[in-house]
Amino acid sequence: MTLLKPTNVLCAVDLSPVSGAVLKWAGLFARTFGVPLEALYADWWEPPRYFTETQIQQLSRQEQEGEKAAKHELEALAKSALDELVPYKLTIIEGHPTERILERAKQLSTGLIVMGSHGRTGVARLRLGSVAEDVARSSGCPVLIVKSEQSLEQLPDIKNILCPINFTSLSQQSLESSSELAAAFGARLWVVHATDHEEMKVQEVHQRICDWVPQQVRGRCEVSEVVRHGDPAEQVVLAAREHSADLIVMGAQHRPFLEFTTLGSTTERVMRHSHASVLVLPAAKKGTR
Repeated sequence: MTLLKPTNVLCAVDLSPVSGAVLKWAGLFARTFGVPLEALYADWWEPPRYFTETQIQQLSRQEQEGEKAAKHELEALAKSALDELVPYKLTIIEGHPTERILERAKQLSTGLIVMGSHGRTGVARLRLGSVAEDVARSSGCPVLIVKSEQSLEQLPDIKNILCPINFTSLSQQSLESSSELAAAFGARLWVVHATDHEEMKVQEVHQRICDWVPQQVRGRCEVSEVVRHGDPAEQVVLAAREHSADLIVMGAQHRPFLEFTTLGSTTERVMRHSHASVLVLPAAKKGTR
């Protein structure tokens, strides 16, 4: 059993110009897995503490008008991106985007959250990129972070999938999911090991990768092994560029740090700097495999 077998897809958008592209990515995955999709817009505003009651009421009325406009905009986006592709539902809720997205995912028992990494900035709004990172750190289900700076006329065409590995059980899990995705999309799978170890011998590491990749993975798709020397995060990003990766699939172990949660520096840096979309797979819980 792999980590990526969603029964539904939750797509969070911010109504920025790239939201249509994010919906198309979500629609592609929903169609591939044959599951329904929900498009979610979280509208968040918080008046300054010094505002009077009259000012707050005026802002509240303006926010209600804004919600109506957001509903029409979301309907138009979904119709353009998803009509005749997958069954979908539209939801608009108020509140902090990270909190509301995670709450909605829990309510739906969501199997995959799809978000964009380039979003709006401005007063009383969070940049969706930072929200996507926060959701990925806290989500118990896989999170796909779409890297698109422009709208898409057609569905994404996934031809190359890159899976970084470090020979752990977690990277074995992500490799399994990566190979199933590669099979579903008819893509080539690039298995990459990057290290800054001074005494690394490329041929030995390459052979280790060849021996480590299971035959059932090779039976699903075309597999190529890549060895990179240098900072792991930088080398993963560079390898994705060199091999024209459309998608990077990474396993992530949630790690508590004081009151925060991290995914590990390599995963977080790849999420932030990769030009390719990144699918973050949380570690499987014991007893689920």
